[in-house]
Amino acid sequence: MRETKNKTLSVTLVPERDLKEFSLCNNNILAAVFYGNNTSISLSQDYLRVPVSLPQVGEEPLVEVWVSDLPNEVNQFENIYYAANSEMVFGSINFRETKTDGLDKLAFRAYKEILSFLDRIEFPFLARCWNYFPDINLESNGIERYKLFCSGRHEAFLKKYQSMHGYLPAASAVGSQSGPLTINFIAARNCTGEHIENPRQVSAYKYPTSYGEHSPSFARATYIDWGESKYLYVAGTASIIGHKSCHIDNPLLQLQETQENLDSLLNHSRYLLNRNAEKVDIADATVIKTYMRDANSLSLVKKLMEERVTDAQSRLYLVGDICRKELLLEVEGVWSVNSSD
Repeated sequence: MRETKNKTLSVTLVPERDLKEFSLCNNNILAAVFYGNNTSISLSQDYLRVPVSLPQVGEEPLVEVWVSDLPNEVNQFENIYYAANSEMVFGSINFRETKTDGLDKLAFRAYKEILSFLDRIEFPFLARCWNYFPDINLESNGIERYKLFCSGRHEAFLKKYQSMHGYLPAASAVGSQSGPLTINFIAARNCTGEHIENPRQVSAYKYPTSYGEHSPSFARATYIDWGESKYLYVAGTASIIGHKSCHIDNPLLQLQETQENLDSLLNHSRYLLNRNAEKVDIADATVIKTYMRDANSLSLVKKLMEERVTDAQSRLYLVGDICRKELLLEVEGVWSVNSSD
């Protein structure tokens, strides 16, 4: 990546065998996310190394690498590991459950720490979160663990903001194979950003109580103008119309419905970003990730995703449980946004 004085943040998938060479050519790596490696988070490199216990399926292991044009520092504050420069921060926090600290308490604690940390370092715009924890669909004391997580997250945002909806970032929640509750996040200091909803779906924070006492606290997408580059961060997207899951037990139809939701969200985002007569277009995805409940769905998923994203280096396939037990897959991604004068 060329060095400039402009701020930007980009993400790319790098074959793990090429990561050392890639890092030698890119001095300003903020973070590298390793999927399938159940190891500890590390500050030992010039960038943050974050493990997520989700197996990859595909030809070779890929690493999700976040790169900036600005020099950064890697550090730790309390329970948060982070890499930051003058304009952006990539952070990660994880907690292991105990008999006294269940998932709802840990989710509250984690998000409370994240929001307080961002206040402390003056990065007010929380753009994107990824949430991973095991047994997402199992029950604890009669309540599904995903609902417990949503309750804790909701309480943290409610404690911070009187009206939270305008502050909710794009987010994903996926069931990992093992390990602690892990939350990765991106935030910005000085940028133009906007959280966007999908007209085809009920906003997650408006779900009826049948999906839990506290609705999921996230936006369907977040747009950020970094200056040098502009991106649309698309949250975990599944086969949901309105607020209802569709095409139970049919992975093909679920993936097709998910594609419809992605198209709807991208078209709506394009409309919103052009509402003041700007000339904005949304290009191809720079990275698109598909989470599958069953690895045997790979051939089907791969065929349809290859039609959407032709570049193999932009696609990542992971095995993990989806937030609703009837859903078989979920798609998220990062799309480049281009503007012309």
